[in-house]
Order: sequence, then C-alpha cells, then structure tokens
Amino acid sequence: MTIRPLGPDDLAAWRAIRAEGLGLFPEAYLTTLEEELRQSDAEVAQRLEQRLLLGAFDADRLVGTAGLDPVGQQAAVAHRVALTAFYVSPDHHGTGTAARLMRAAIAKATQAGFLQAELYVAADNPRAIRFYEREGFVRHGVSPRAARVAGRFMDDLFYVRQLDG
Repeated sequence: MTIRPLGPDDLAAWRAIRAEGLGLFPEAYLTTLEEELRQSDAEVAQRLEQRLLLGAFDADRLVGTAGLDPVGQQAAVAHRVALTAFYVSPDHHGTGTAARLMRAAIAKATQAGFLQAELYVAADNPRAIRFYEREGFVRHGVSPRAARVAGRFMDDLFYVRQLDG
C-alpha cells in the first residue's frame, strides 16, 4: 500500500474511484454522480492540482482517497482543516486501508500546521461513524436536514479531532 498526494496525472484513477463511490454510496456525498460526470477533465485536473487529495494505491490501483481542505482563508479559521472525499473501495474494507489513509491525512494536516481536523458524516452511516470515532474524532453537533437526496432529508453529524494535543 502506497499513500501519496494526487495530481493531474491521476485524473483517470480519480475519476474512476470518484464515480465508484458516488455510484455505490450516493447518500454519503453532497455531489451526485451526474454532477461529477458533467465536469470536464480540465476542471477536474485543475482541482487535483489545487487541492490536497491523498490517494491510497494497491499496486497501481487507486483504492482510497482523502481530501484536506482549509475551512477558510481568514486568519481566525486558519487552524482548521476539513477532511473531505474520504472513501475506500469496498473490496478494501476491513483491510486497514482506511486507518492507514486516515493516519496519513492527519499527519499531512499536522505537518501543514493545522490544529483541528473536522468532518461531517451522514447520521445514518454507522460504519463511518464508528470508524471516525475509533480514529479520535469527537462528535460536536448535528446539522439537521443537511442534505436532500432523492427527496429525502438527511442529517449530518459534525466531528472534530484536535491535532495539537
């Protein structure tokens, strides 16, 4: 297993795993598969160049992703980073891939000087909730009706992990 930052050269692998995740678990993401597919390769490649996205590779296959996005540009929130696009292919569930990817993401966030990692998770995703709590994230709130998928409202849970102690 190799974990490394993704870039424009990983466009095909990113698009494939992103489509996989959005197709298999549409309620876990705010972006729909249709919205993702409407984006041009140039737009996606630009995002890969500008964002910090980590990829977990099993040999040459991208099997997991984790994004680290600053919460904002203002000095008052410069210590906060959002964990986004966290996904591991189902055939790698239970293999430790998610834990290794999370450790790499937290290490990268800490190296970049962030003091707090934050994430939102669907309230009806107990597997992800258990994983995030095992990884040291603590629930701090609920965002009611955070998303509406297929006409159904879903709540999100807000989680935080302190990185400075």
